[in-house]
Amino acid sequence: MKKHFVKIIVAFVLPLLAISCIEDNVVELTDQGSTFISIYGGHEKKLFYNAFTDVRKVDLLNIRRNVPSEAVLQTSSTVKLKAAPELIEAYNKENGTAFEWLDSKIYTVANNPGVTVSGSEVTMNFGSGDFAKDLSINLDGAKWDLSKKYAVAYKITDAGSGKVSGDDYIITFISAKNKWDGIYDVTNSTMVDITNAAFTSAFTSGESYQYALETLSPTKCAVKDYSFGLDAPFFIFYTGSGLSYYGAFGLIVEFDPATDKIVAVTNYHGQPAPNTRSAALDPSGVNAYKNGTIDIKFNMLQPSVVKDPPNIRTTWTETWKYAKAR
Repeated sequence: MKKHFVKIIVAFVLPLLAISCIEDNVVELTDQGSTFISIYGGHEKKLFYNAFTDVRKVDLLNIRRNVPSEAVLQTSSTVKLKAAPELIEAYNKENGTAFEWLDSKIYTVANNPGVTVSGSEVTMNFGSGDFAKDLSINLDGAKWDLSKKYAVAYKITDAGSGKVSGDDYIITFISAKNKWDGIYDVTNSTMVDITNAAFTSAFTSGESYQYALETLSPTKCAVKDYSFGLDAPFFIFYTGSGLSYYGAFGLIVEFDPATDKIVAVTNYHGQPAPNTRSAALDPSGVNAYKNGTIDIKFNMLQPSVVKDPPNIRTTWTETWKYAKAR
């Protein structure tokens, strides 16, 4: 089982003494060489926004014209792109995601000079002195369904007088986040399973781990593992000899935006799931968000195993502290 991820960033510093060598290698720009057309930022662009209700301009992609000389920059050129929904389908299949093509009802194409959209085709006319063009939209936050994740994908079909440099396509992902969305450290956790006393919280066994709260709607978040490699709505626990999790049980947390109190929890995998597991908020808990910290107490009900009502098999009492944006 994959556990914790550590990212190490190494910065390389160029000694000042080496700068003096640059002058000897400078070559005056001439008309030699080719014009290259590139998608700025690579073939994937991820945009995350906090929920909003106004209309905002969003840059979906940027095309750059890298020319070999000032003379070439003063000429005109046309670059064409075409929508490629098949790229989103392939991405969803490979990554187990559910991105949908951006709903045309929630945006209009922004008026950027030299950029026109006709059906699935985008035409970018580079005039004299132009080296970059944006495809932008005006996104209406009031019409945005926060329960959905959107994307668009385009391929360069005609580089005009230039050559394509790097990837010839881009997928732009657009997601919204509510105020509780983020990565949280689990700073305290107890777990009691009445069917097996050996089953306890991974936290009490000495593990340190995090949850990812992912926006499902303006008031709901799915709680996903962020540390053990599952990247899915499950709760890891300690069996007494190793780590495990309950199949078909994960949490959706619903908040009251006016009070930041947790008003309900449900099972991500079905309420109830086919194995009869469901989730219920325990009213004896704090069950609230305050200053970046969530205190919650919830139960897993499983009447196929615990016959007597209220059929509570497992209870968690946990504290989650906001660590960083997702």
